[in-house]
Amino acid sequence: MKSPIPGPHIMAVFVTLGLCIAATGCFSERIAFMDILVSKYDPGGQHIWSTPIDSGKQDYATEIIETSDGGFAIAGWIADDPSLSVHPRVVRMDCDGRTLWDRTLDSTSDEAVAIAESKDGGFFVGMKYGSIIQIDDAGHTAWNRTFNHSISSMIATVDGGYALAGSHTVCLDGDGNLIWDLPYTSTSILQASDGGFFVEKSGVPYANGTLFSIDSTHSFVWSYPVGIRENGEITSMHETPGGTIEVVYTYPDHTKNKGVIQYFESEQVTFEKNGTPTGSIRVIAVDPLTRTSDGGYAFMGYPFPESSAYTSFPDAYSALHLVRLSPEGVVVWDTSLDLGKWKAPQSVLQTRDGGVITLVVIGL
Repeated sequence: MKSPIPGPHIMAVFVTLGLCIAATGCFSERIAFMDILVSKYDPGGQHIWSTPIDSGKQDYATEIIETSDGGFAIAGWIADDPSLSVHPRVVRMDCDGRTLWDRTLDSTSDEAVAIAESKDGGFFVGMKYGSIIQIDDAGHTAWNRTFNHSISSMIATVDGGYALAGSHTVCLDGDGNLIWDLPYTSTSILQASDGGFFVEKSGVPYANGTLFSIDSTHSFVWSYPVGIRENGEITSMHETPGGTIEVVYTYPDHTKNKGVIQYFESEQVTFEKNGTPTGSIRVIAVDPLTRTSDGGYAFMGYPFPESSAYTSFPDAYSALHLVRLSPEGVVVWDTSLDLGKWKAPQSVLQTRDGGVITLVVIGL
């Protein structure tokens, strides 16, 4: 799940890889090769340009952000071979998809899973196993610090610091110094308009997805289990100008599965600032998705056979689609993407000009 950035074009990022596909339709063994493909689409879903990132090694992307100059920064990892250690990596691109620089950050075996731009034009990069690396605007390391908590996602805060979701929920200042450390396991985090935070946790022990509220003094305020079904996850969080919180919860409905193809449903649940739920509506979007600047959603998914629904799981008879929804949940456009037979969409992010960046793993 990603937070939207206001603005008119669609950006797509794909990761292509060779895989051994099991008879069940799942990815069973990673072999070679993996490459990153960045693609841009206009507001009507038409393709504008594509840029491959291929080092000749194993190239993998975990997150892309739009930078203050209109370009992009990609966090991920690189490896000589799928069986060898992976190393954190950041790729910087301009607004037209040209690569400005490509840096492997550390020889340590780890994955860059989160990235945020700093006020000086550099970047704050979070590693899966708890390290934080500060790099300058040319991609050179300024400092590297290690914390005792794993990291799943990160956001820049309004005061120039950073908030981290992971095995703990943590806030740092712009120099990487610890401000507070809360023992709340979290998956993603959103800063509230009052300076506090909304934090979500999906997975055990919160199998149905739970939303937490933390105030500006980093004190726990309330929590609420969002989903009514188990094994789902919160895939979007958004605070409206009026102060209500809109959360999308996505879950599988195995009673509607067709063979190995899993059926998914989503609902948007609305909360008052005090945590009181005020209603829910069905949303056809599936993970990954992003809230768009007009109040709708953009997502990637596979049309589920013989229905108007979509699934997050690849199917040999269904091409991956990029879909834009209106604020009322109506399909504005639906573009089929010719990206090969096997792929697994991972993340979607709207850019300031109204575009969308998507991250997809593709099996050749």
